[in-house]
Order: sequence, then structure tokens, then C-alpha cells
Amino acid sequence: MSGGNGLRLLGSPDVRNAILLNEIGVLVHSVGMLSREFIEKGTAFPHHLVLRRLTRGSDPRLASEDSLFSALHSSLSALLHDADRKAVAHELLTDMAGSRLGIPSSYPAFGEWVDRALFAAIKKCDADHIGAFDQVAHMVRQVWADLAWQREQEEAIGAIEPSFISVQGFYDGLDQLPFVADLVEMMGRTWHPEALLPPEARLLRVLQEGEEVMGGPRTLEEEVRLSEVRQLYCEVLANQLLEINNIRKDGPGDLGSWFWKARLYSAPQAAMTLLRRFDDGATLKDEEREAVRWLGLWPITEWAYGKVVLWRQEAGVEISLWEHTRRQASLYKSAVVQSLVEGRWPKPSQVAWRMLEISLDQPRTDALSGIKELVEVEYPLGNELCRDGNSIRFTFPGLEDEPAEELVRQLEREIVDIAGSVPQISLSPAMKGRQGIAVEASERTRLG
Repeated sequence: MSGGNGLRLLGSPDVRNAILLNEIGVLVHSVGMLSREFIEKGTAFPHHLVLRRLTRGSDPRLASEDSLFSALHSSLSALLHDADRKAVAHELLTDMAGSRLGIPSSYPAFGEWVDRALFAAIKKCDADHIGAFDQVAHMVRQVWADLAWQREQEEAIGAIEPSFISVQGFYDGLDQLPFVADLVEMMGRTWHPEALLPPEARLLRVLQEGEEVMGGPRTLEEEVRLSEVRQLYCEVLANQLLEINNIRKDGPGDLGSWFWKARLYSAPQAAMTLLRRFDDGATLKDEEREAVRWLGLWPITEWAYGKVVLWRQEAGVEISLWEHTRRQASLYKSAVVQSLVEGRWPKPSQVAWRMLEISLDQPRTDALSGIKELVEVEYPLGNELCRDGNSIRFTFPGLEDEPAEELVRQLEREIVDIAGSVPQISLSPAMKGRQGIAVEASERTRLG
């Protein structure tokens, strides 16, 4: 990376769109936690399956054909590359395809059908292929078990009354952004073998390691009211997703930074006042709900997720669903940028972050807001951690020193145009894994 290549890459429409759409996926992936079911059951409630893509026929690997055969064909075809296992899998799929009319109509009975199919297949294997057969059979049984489990859990979510998510356009909006929906669905157990997970989902899983909820979650709202909060939140999401998908139809270049600022930041005082009235128990009229639907994704997510407390730290500080998700979205964003700049997805042990601090010579709220838009949207490098009167901190990609410093030099020229003076810019050493998450959280607590 030399010259202005770093910022040019991040500021190009297709790259910017990819980064910000992934960020939306991380924000939305906790929507299932806004529920009485999660408050009562904690992580035992499969909140990551609330999109019900399998039972709605919207799974990207199965489309409308929700069947074991389709799931196995997708998995075995994509994952088996060595000759022995590939030959065994081909033979098994051929036998299954030939006997598909004999598949029982009762979904639980599929298990017996799987065993019969495997028994018939092993009789055709010679001794040299037994090891390969065992590996294929293990994958087949795992896919079957996970498929049956996911269908059962999604059917249970679909049976919840009133409907868990009843907002028109919400599912359709995410179905048109399957890579965003992946970040919602694939944060927990699904039928998809781990090796088939997209790299974006694997990266978010890295951030989730060790982030288990400590203690029972609780809500700051009555349980019935929490459902109403979720529905209003999903109305805003559905409206913003509609706008994103409508403008994407004309090509990624049409999603400029001006567009994203409205989608992410918009918080008109009148709409925020309506939210406060809603919090006080008021019922919003149609035109009032319409006004709220145009709120940006960050302010509406902060409002909704702030109503659930996940756990209490040893120091007595309560961590809300908003704080938890905000942190993940910020670190995830910088880690995605690291992958794009380096041209490869890092291994879990190589995922890293830095902190970027920008200080002006005098307090300038307008300049700090302009710098925020520059770093978060124009050249999406990370998100704001905290600020005071004349300085602001962001997450920043965990690049090696030379490319990181070059990126900062490029960024400085843009900041000078906004602030009208030369800022002081400092970059922390790279922090990896849990260290990066812990330091980020402590810095935001200290300076926020």
C-alpha cells in the first residue's frame, strides 16, 4: 500500500458498502435478545434463529427446497476434495438421489432413513475406503442432527404468539442482503458445517469467544413492553433496509457516503422526542411512527438495546445489550478493514486492533463530528470509542506498523481540511484477541 491507495480502497463505493453492510449485520445480530424468551432462558434461547430462514425457505444453500438431501448435497459437494472421500460421497449421494421417493414424510423419521442409506453405502465400500466412509458418515449424521434441531427451534419460534417479528418488509429486506442475514443467523448452531461459514461470520465468532453472558440477563422494561420495543425497532430496520435495497438496484456506486450518513446517524430531535414519549407509555399515531421509522440505525439500536442488561461486572458496572453490541460492531469493523487492506482473512490468532486518537488544538464539536464521519463512513476504518472537548478516539485496524502509519498519514491530510489546523494523531500498538477487547472496553469506560 503506497501513496493514497489505502484510503482510495476504503473510500471506493463497493468497499465502503461492503464494510458498512457488514456493520449493520453485527448491529442486527442481537435482535433476538430483545425478548421475554431470552430474558427467561438466556443463551438457551436460540435467538440467532429468529430470521427462520430454514423454515421460510430462504436458506441461501437450500433455497426453497428444505430437505436433508439438499443439505447433504450442498455440504458434501463443497467440502470434500480428496479423491477417496469424494468418491464415497458421490456414491452416497447417487444412492440417496435414486431413493428420494422413499424418504419418509415425517421429518423425525429421516434419521432412520439416513442410517439405512449409510448401511447400504458401506456394503459397497472396499477396505481401502472404510476410513473415508467413516469421515463422510460422521458429516452426514452431523448435518442431519443439526438440520433437525434447527427446524425444531425455528418452528418453536414461529409458533410464538404474538409473532416474534411481525413487521412487514423486515424478512424481505434481509433476504435481499443474504450476507447481512448470515451475521444474524450464523452466530450459533445451525445445520451449516463450520467450514461452510462465510469468512465474515467466522470473524464475528472470533469476537464472541469468551463473551458469554455472565449471570442472568434482565430487562428494564415490562416483558410485554419489550415486545413492542422490538417491533418498533424492526419497523425502523425494515424501512432502512428498503431504502438500501432500492438504491442498490442501480449498482453499488449509487450508495455514497452521503447516503450512509443518513442511514446510520439520522436522529431528528422530533423523532427522538417521540421515542421518549413511547418510553413513557404513549401510543404513537401512524404519522408519528412514520417519523420514527426514519431514525438512523445507530440511534434506534442504542435506544432498543439499551433496555436489556446482559450482566454486571465485578466493579458493579452493568453491561447493556447496547454496550455489548456496540463494542462488537466497532472491533469487527476495524478487523474487516484489516482483512481488506491485507488482502486476506486473518487467522483467529492474528485478528488485531489499534486505537487511533486525534486531538485538536482547541475544543471544536463541529470538527470532531466531521472527523467522526470521515473515519466511520467516508473511509470506514473503525468507530468512535470516546471523546472529550478537543479529542476523539476510534478503533483502528490492527495492521503492521508501516501500513498503519501510512494510512494515518493519508488520513491526516483529510483531517486538516476538516479542522483547519494540523492535529495531533497517535496510534496505539496492535492488540490481539482478548487483550484488544479488554483494552478497548477499559479505555472507553475510563474516557467515555
